Amino acid sequence: MTAQLPRGVTGNAGLVLNTGQVQFAASLRRAAPGVPQHITSGTRTPEKQASALTVKRSRGEDLRRLYRANADIASALMAAPNTVSAMAAIIRHYMAQGRYLSRHMRGDALDYRTRNLTSGQVQQLVDAARRLGAKPHVESDHLHIERVGGVVSDTALAVQDAAGRAGGHARRGGRALYRRRRQVAVAYSLYAVVGLLVVAALVRRRSSP
Repeated sequence: MTAQLPRGVTGNAGLVLNTGQVQFAASLRRAAPGVPQHITSGTRTPEKQASALTVKRSRGEDLRRLYRANADIASALMAAPNTVSAMAAIIRHYMAQGRYLSRHMRGDALDYRTRNLTSGQVQQLVDAARRLGAKPHVESDHLHIERVGGVVSDTALAVQDAAGRAGGHARRGGRALYRRRRQVAVAYSLYAVVGLLVVAALVRRRSSP
């Protein structure tokens, strides 16, 4: 959806935010009312993500250090030409596998401009974001905040999560079945022992004078 910014918060032209991002922006505004808040990035398409990466690479930043959790994706991007089209194609390739380089692509991150803020004001935003349960990270020219409660609209993630839950149910079901089989096996063993004892007692009784 097109950005509907909360009162007192500004943003770049063409900014795209989902409901969760807007709600977080409003909460952060209330939590740090004295700090100017300008959002530079919200939900990103592959092209927007690639555009941001071209800037980072132009500055000499190593994407493999920035995205250690997705080092293989970052390595592929570093090996590609530093163009939006080349890197967007790689990003789309991994998206098709349900893998996202950045939480911006999941709609679960916001970037705030910091070049107009004092270090004290930046720290106020960091502290406020943490109080709200988010994960802030100060970068060279902006404050990146993750876990803002954005809504993931990509169905591949939902399917992936459901598969994970189903796998968990299957493992628990398998363990339960194993326990039941063990219980049955133990019960049969006890019956067998009792049966042998009864037979032995009858034999002794018959052999007695």
